[in-house]
Amino acid sequence: MFRLRLIAIVTATLFLSASAFAGTKYAVGTCEPHLTSYSTISQAVSSVPSGSTIEVCPGNYPEQVLITQPLTLQGILSAGSDAAVVTVPIGGLVKSVTSQICIFQPLYYQILVQTTGPVDISNLAVDGTGGSGAFCVAGIYYQDASGTISDVSARNQPNIGFGIVAQTTLAAAQTVTVENSVVRGFGNQGINATSNGGPLTANIKANTIEAVGDETSGVFVSGLAAGTIQSNVISTSASNGGNVAGIFLCASTVEATANTIIEGASTENNDYAFLIEGGSVKVSKNRIDSGGQQGVNLQNTGTASVVEQNTIVNSSTAVFGCADTSGYTVSGNTIIDAAIGVQMDSGNTSTPNKFYATAATAAACP
Repeated sequence: MFRLRLIAIVTATLFLSASAFAGTKYAVGTCEPHLTSYSTISQAVSSVPSGSTIEVCPGNYPEQVLITQPLTLQGILSAGSDAAVVTVPIGGLVKSVTSQICIFQPLYYQILVQTTGPVDISNLAVDGTGGSGAFCVAGIYYQDASGTISDVSARNQPNIGFGIVAQTTLAAAQTVTVENSVVRGFGNQGINATSNGGPLTANIKANTIEAVGDETSGVFVSGLAAGTIQSNVISTSASNGGNVAGIFLCASTVEATANTIIEGASTENNDYAFLIEGGSVKVSKNRIDSGGQQGVNLQNTGTASVVEQNTIVNSSTAVFGCADTSGYTVSGNTIIDAAIGVQMDSGNTSTPNKFYATAATAAACP
């Protein structure tokens, strides 16, 4: 009798545990009839308990989503499709926040995360098509929040547009990972990681980023933000205006390694695979096709910053640092098919690099 009672208690406990676990999952849409379902993503993220998983059925969701508690938001496969797309509402983007990312302008968002988290978003598309009435737009914006963004598509954020933004404005430290995603069609920056408050660790890896148009950057990291930029594929293409950077590091503390950057041809000579303005960075083992433009442009004062073991091909100047720069060491790079290999101020160090089919391995600054 005791044994039968014990078995009954264990069975009931397991049943209750399984039920509790199942209760942490919710759905948006009608493709998961066994789950509690909501008609919109906004309704779901504001209604479920903290820490829940929300599975989003395929379809278009014309809404602006605000997330203020830890949760997981993921698109799911149903009836042969997994395209869950957050789109611009019929009336346009009307909800915004104040952000230093957009000076003197409100920042309109499609998905805004405002919680210490973690908030994990995966297998969703965020499409800003039709949002041209908003001057400054972010597809996914983590403001003073932590979490992981993976396997998403952030696309078509117009004007001063950002695909994905992670920013600290308060004192608390945050960590955001962006991985295995596609970012394209933005007007300004594909992925922006900025510390305007507490420490921000940004890990940006294995993404595909297309920077098309003038005054754009594939990845922008600033404000002493730290972390890694690794194994991304970034392509750039400018028109006559130029000012395009594959990766723009501004006073940051990051390691950028094993990225592939392909610059499109331009009539201007102010396009760069890497634009580095101070900070303490390590840029190593990247593959750069400069498209006849500059490979690495160094500006301001670096703090023991290193550019090493990169392969730079087809450049006007592979490494350029002639704007009163100092504190950079350029070493161990392989430079192929350049008009000028290395051209830097005397405050920097250029230890042995390898040059092939290069007209001038080194040149003095004008």
